[in-house]
Amino acid sequence: MAAHRLFIRCAALLALAAITAGRVSAQSADTTRVTVVGTAYDSTARAPLAGAVVQMASRTDPTGGPTFTVESDSMGAFRIANVPRGEYLATFYHPRLDELGVTAAIRVVRADADPTTLRFAIPGRQAVRAALCGPRARGDSTAVIVGTLTRVDGAEGIRGATVTAQWFELTFGSTGLVQSTPVSRVLTDSAGRFALCGLPGDASVAVWATAGHASTGTIHVDLTPVAVVPLTLALDPTDTLVAQGAPRQGSARVSGVVRLPGGAPIAGARVRIAEADRETVSDETGHYALVDLPAGTFSLEARAIGFVPIARTVTLSARQPVTFDIRFDSAARILETVEVKGTVVFDRGIEEFERAKKRGFGYFIGPEEIERRNVFDAAELLRMVPGVTVNQRSFGSGSVVTVRGGCPASIVVDGMRFDNSTTLDDVVRPEDISAIAVYRSAAETPVEYQGFSGCGAVVVWTKRGPRPTRKGR
Repeated sequence: MAAHRLFIRCAALLALAAITAGRVSAQSADTTRVTVVGTAYDSTARAPLAGAVVQMASRTDPTGGPTFTVESDSMGAFRIANVPRGEYLATFYHPRLDELGVTAAIRVVRADADPTTLRFAIPGRQAVRAALCGPRARGDSTAVIVGTLTRVDGAEGIRGATVTAQWFELTFGSTGLVQSTPVSRVLTDSAGRFALCGLPGDASVAVWATAGHASTGTIHVDLTPVAVVPLTLALDPTDTLVAQGAPRQGSARVSGVVRLPGGAPIAGARVRIAEADRETVSDETGHYALVDLPAGTFSLEARAIGFVPIARTVTLSARQPVTFDIRFDSAARILETVEVKGTVVFDRGIEEFERAKKRGFGYFIGPEEIERRNVFDAAELLRMVPGVTVNQRSFGSGSVVTVRGGCPASIVVDGMRFDNSTTLDDVVRPEDISAIAVYRSAAETPVEYQGFSGCGAVVVWTKRGPRPTRKGR
């Protein structure tokens, strides 16, 4: 696709040169040659633009005149030697332009100084955001996700598909703290392009695309203020969504090696794709393989003891197996043992958990079991609880937790109750959980945790939850 776009840009450059040639006097027979030097810069990433293709063509003689094509180096610098003096049309191309949905302008350059300096840049985030989403209010810090949805086994864009972003949000209202899960949806254009505007500038957003009965997996994108984040998605239009909670299957395959931050292979790492309900463990050489997967873009997740869990975006094909190596970014922070003498502090969350256990109602999961299970998602901790069913949502992230009779359980985290549109995975990560109490019916559920649905409840105490209370001096 890049070569095709480069050909189109060359043709456009020559065409514009031909149009302007009739309006510009012929260059003199000056045989003096100069050197053109310059840089290419990505203002959105605030970094040099390596691999940018810079093109120059004579403005007065597009067919017989000199033309030049060079590529910028790792620092974004380029150099064109032996350029005859005169006027040229110049532009540049880089795949990043396609990712952001912008086009580089064609400029008129007069090469008469030695050296002649030429600078190219992808516009800054504010300018790109304004071009994609329209003018923004001063101080607006919302982010944008821009990208393309294509067919899995081809570069053809999918028109009229729905791309959805969803995130968790807490706001203060007249009645106190209010939680919600806002959703933003857009349709892809004729080329499969889309731009999700007005997203929160400091949040993790779940993104997925649907076309007819086909869908990608859920991809998590971390946003920062005024960010412009490119995202390429692919799906198989022949795919069909399955019933709620049923795993998706196909004939795609992905394999590779799980590595430590330094590059050495790691054994015993757990690798999975949630939508397919496929999970495996890397062997002694770090190798893993997942088979019978659906085609399309999905999130490949990996977890190993002592390391921060990671998720990587991968596009799977039914026609060709995919090789994808996974490298952990960093080790989990483990503090050295320090002897401290002082006032005894009791964790109120654990204290409440222990009191709940003494009542004798419900099912309880303590800190030791949570650490031993080492799960990917919070809802996975409930899969082995009698009388509880955990089903993956058809769209978006998270799993739906139901108790006896298929009744949706209320979610309570550190004393805050969430409505039934919010899943446990939306509001808490497994590594943040200290303890869980599961009440599988209204009769089991203590009054303070009962919801309007009349079902049971999943009560979670987190490590960052209710502030500790002091006892004694």
